[in-house]
Amino acid sequence: MVTIIEQPLHRYCDPLKTSLTSVTAVLQPSANAMFFESFILNLFILLVLIFALIFDYVTKFFSYWYIRHVPYKQAIPFFGSDYHRVTGLRSTTDEVNQLYNQYPEDKFVGCIKSRIPDLIVKDPDAARKILSTDFSNFHCRGLGLDKSRDVCLRNNLFYSEGEKWTLLRGRLEALLNNMDVQIEDGLHDCLSGINGDTNVQQLLSELLDIVFKDLLIGNNAEGSIITCLRKESQQRTYQDKLKGYLKNIFPSVYILLKLSSTKLYEKYQHLMKDTKLYSEIKKAEKITPQDGKVRIKDTDENYTFSILSLFMREGYLPCLKILTSLLFELSKHPEVQESVRKDSQQLDLAIKETLRLHPAYSVISRKCVKMYTFAKHDFLVDKGVTITVPVEELHKDEQHFSEAQSFKPSRFENETPAFVPFGLGPRKCIGEDLAMRIIHTVSSKIVKSFALEKCTRTPEKLKTVDHDFIRIIENDVWLKFKPI
Repeated sequence: MVTIIEQPLHRYCDPLKTSLTSVTAVLQPSANAMFFESFILNLFILLVLIFALIFDYVTKFFSYWYIRHVPYKQAIPFFGSDYHRVTGLRSTTDEVNQLYNQYPEDKFVGCIKSRIPDLIVKDPDAARKILSTDFSNFHCRGLGLDKSRDVCLRNNLFYSEGEKWTLLRGRLEALLNNMDVQIEDGLHDCLSGINGDTNVQQLLSELLDIVFKDLLIGNNAEGSIITCLRKESQQRTYQDKLKGYLKNIFPSVYILLKLSSTKLYEKYQHLMKDTKLYSEIKKAEKITPQDGKVRIKDTDENYTFSILSLFMREGYLPCLKILTSLLFELSKHPEVQESVRKDSQQLDLAIKETLRLHPAYSVISRKCVKMYTFAKHDFLVDKGVTITVPVEELHKDEQHFSEAQSFKPSRFENETPAFVPFGLGPRKCIGEDLAMRIIHTVSSKIVKSFALEKCTRTPEKLKTVDHDFIRIIENDVWLKFKPI
């Protein structure tokens, strides 16, 4: 039997301003008398009532998970249970992983982000329903960054919602389906002369610069655009890190302050019309024209730059991370390295195993847009509750993968329901096929040209950190490349 204990979440979200107005009206002195004769006493009582209303507002849902019998992290006023993230003591990934492992026998874990309930879903079946089967209840990410003045955010498919998301996804699908992808061109020249200890990230960056230049820029525009965008993403200033923190923790504040990144846009705006991407976008627009309900208001140059930024942030950086992790794992497992060198299908399995151990996205976020019942688990969540799918911990859970910490590509010869590196459903990563093709082609070229071995500067393990909403490798990875 499903237990409904509270009214829907949105019924409690009346603006605080209305409550304060009512209190002020109660305390407003009439023409004949005051509440108390002392002005100081009246002011004190008013302040106490205002504080009580604010306290009630920020703590309204602190018992939300308790009455649903879902284990949860204790909340405190103004921070909720998110105080470790807000104060910078833990990243989003660290916080989610901590809660995941704190309750090993439970399928769900609750927390409070500021004042809004958030549900960490540890059950793979429930996660698949949320992301795919029951997508209509969870089609929103709930970040609100599509309202940003930053052209690279408001046209980013990752952040967009509603009809604009439908339009952008249709255009990107048309764009990807019609792109002329020639990945191998230019890779040979970049690999020639490589011998001995090599910085893996530096080598892969040079290779991916070539791949993405050929894919997006072409020969008619300045190719350094790719390199500059890549370096800007990798070498962030304190100001960039602060903006990333606000986007992740306080997206509404990021929008309120009207923050944006315009430096590179202003530098390369005039070159957008000469890029290969610009012409491909024009072709895609003919396939998926705008209707009267929702339109992209940016200029062609603005829109092209935003899509270029999308390819770099949500495509280039994840590919760099997965390729680095793959070569690192192959250097530690020479028997697997030999098998992938001989058989491309074995390489595909090794790539999947790398995505399991080192996913580019450690969590997937959704927002409940209408009341939803977890019938199998006998509880419901209200509209406005946010959902977190802990991808990284699902992939490393011994309940779903035997010897989960070991690199065993053969496990993917069978079906693995808990494997969701690109998400599921309509909001599944639109660039999955392109990313897998790039990773396969680049890694195949390397393993067929070199034997990879550990060297004195090879780290014991990869140190990954949050970078906006993705994961990147923080430490340098060095390997010995021996030409074959």
